[in-house]
Amino acid sequence: MYRSVRSRLAFTLIELLVVIAIIAILIALLVPAVQKVREAAARAQCSNNMKQVALAMHNYHDSYKRFPPPRGDLQSPNQYTVFTVYGGWMCDILPFVEQKGLYDALTHYPKFSIGAFFNNYNKPVVTFICPSATRDLTLVPPGDGGFTCYLGVTGSDTNIGNQFFGPTNGIFDISSRGLRFADITDGTSNTLLLGERPPASDLYWGWWSVSDTDCLLGVQMMYAFYSGCTYPGIFKDGNTNGPCGGDNNHFWSNHTQGANWAFGDGAVRYLPYTAQPLTIPMATRAMNEVFNAPF
Repeated sequence: MYRSVRSRLAFTLIELLVVIAIIAILIALLVPAVQKVREAAARAQCSNNMKQVALAMHNYHDSYKRFPPPRGDLQSPNQYTVFTVYGGWMCDILPFVEQKGLYDALTHYPKFSIGAFFNNYNKPVVTFICPSATRDLTLVPPGDGGFTCYLGVTGSDTNIGNQFFGPTNGIFDISSRGLRFADITDGTSNTLLLGERPPASDLYWGWWSVSDTDCLLGVQMMYAFYSGCTYPGIFKDGNTNGPCGGDNNHFWSNHTQGANWAFGDGAVRYLPYTAQPLTIPMATRAMNEVFNAPF
């Protein structure tokens, strides 16, 4: 009897294989669900980050009665006319995203110092980084600036001269010192303020401390600094390892099938890539387009 009871408590090889197979099936079913939950959480955090940046723009406007100069004016009052210059609009809003210490160090406040700038332009700002990024963007290689996944929308121009020199027809008019709410006659709730685009594959573009294709982009871009690009650069899916510096000349995200966008009123909405045609009228601030928004 004793030996019989002991033998009945043991697993046979077939029973063990069945248990292992069941566990493998459960894991296979569970992993995609966990990944979806993680992506939803990352997308929500990304939306919150973008909301904080949009609110910082509003708070800057409350303080200075205009938005910050798209190309910045840290070094001199006339810097706002210079293409892809250090000290773009994201530097100006640092005090409004709880980074006043970094702003003071970056600018050597109250008197600008280029040495102080280059000692601090590579600092990561978590609020500027989408948590869905496929790379750790808090690790900044030597010689690079700190990264951002959020870019100001310059408009829907297809004139390459305007895209370089302005004026552009979005809230971020690159030839201006910063627009006012009153300039957005299409309505702030109908006009795009910010969009998503990961930094370039080589991490050379996508720095919060600079301007233009680092933290500014149009919804129909006609130029880029990489080969393999298609034009115009429109809102569509992208790949960090793809051509054009990792799809550097158009808005896209590491989320699934779309990206977050912030509007002029501070609202953040997720738009699928199928909404691309609507980003063109939504990118302009004063052209009186009529469209049905997908929200």
